[in-house]
Amino acid sequence: MTSSVPDPPSQEKKESPYLTRIRPHYPKPRLPKETAEVEYAPATREDAKAINDLYNKVFQQGRSLEHYMWKYWENPAGPPTGALAREKATGNCIATGIAQRRRGWVNGHMTYGALMCESATDPDMRGGGRLWREVMNGFAVYSMDNDGISWGYGGQSTDEVIKIGSRWFGYQVAVQLTTWEIRLSLKPVLEKRLGVFAAAFTPMTDIYLRARWRKHDDGYKTREVHSFGAEYDNLWERYRDRYTFSFYRDAETLNWRYVANPEGKHRILEARLDGKLQGYVVWREWMDSGTPIATVLDLWHGKDQGVLECLLDAARRKAAVQGCTFLRFAVQEGSPEEEALEAFHSSRKSPYERLDKIIFTPSPGTKPDSHAEQVYHDQCTLLEGGLSWFYTQGDCDFRD
Repeated sequence: MTSSVPDPPSQEKKESPYLTRIRPHYPKPRLPKETAEVEYAPATREDAKAINDLYNKVFQQGRSLEHYMWKYWENPAGPPTGALAREKATGNCIATGIAQRRRGWVNGHMTYGALMCESATDPDMRGGGRLWREVMNGFAVYSMDNDGISWGYGGQSTDEVIKIGSRWFGYQVAVQLTTWEIRLSLKPVLEKRLGVFAAAFTPMTDIYLRARWRKHDDGYKTREVHSFGAEYDNLWERYRDRYTFSFYRDAETLNWRYVANPEGKHRILEARLDGKLQGYVVWREWMDSGTPIATVLDLWHGKDQGVLECLLDAARRKAAVQGCTFLRFAVQEGSPEEEALEAFHSSRKSPYERLDKIIFTPSPGTKPDSHAEQVYHDQCTLLEGGLSWFYTQGDCDFRD
């Protein structure tokens, strides 16, 4: 008589189903390769001036150190994450990739992401492409290993950057925004046709244009404010679970992003119903090749179409008073925001603004993570993109 002994259970651990889904998009994590001439390190506060000086040199800008410190070190979400390349012989910073830390709300819990704001390589150095690649490898590893950041993103991404980044770092286009605009004045049209005589006719034609605007208030009362008070924390908490994913919009974050911003003055309009805060819109008025434009950077409405349309209507009227010729707002196709814009008179897809492609990339790091299952789940959620995201251009460093 023979007996069979069952094989011992396999000790091989099954891969997470989330990791299985996301693995094709994962870059292979590795530290940057040091050479005899160049060393790599995480970016620190002490490197602020060197990084800002390199940025100004590469992009021929005059950004102040105070502006740099606001953008990266005064952020209530915490310090930035990034990497730099340093020339050993001189100690000079010759390449850098740096990102803001951003808090996101994913499926009912907080997670940290990194907004890749800028990378720069000294044009006087040879091998700039190699330096950039190594710095970005350092950025991906340091962000996860040192700072606990599990994913990165960036707006206004060009096709060339996406092509290279997808091959080297796993970039994926998660969200695309199409810029719509509401015409606020006929001045540009008249100037093309009448030249210097346009000024005489613009006031009359603008009165005719705006007389056709329909009121969108539905009982909401709007008023302009200059900062975000404690009620905005409650508004953030009331609406955040209506979306699979959104970036933080608590009062502290909003005041840092828009009120303390040294780059441009932002206008804030809130909507109330029976005295209770229901939503807000933030926009910036600026000059585009001599044309005054109002660009919406944030509009938090909790999927309430009445609040959304009321705020857009009130913002266009205030921007028109200031002489703006267009109110622009970049939105996702098929979103409530696009539906609202379609309902406004003299609205269209802007022929002047290109498609805004927002890239997403996982940051796997090199160290085991006890919360890996949750990290993988979050990353799968974010890769799905589309209407599960609530994203506006203010969630990037747009025009900052």
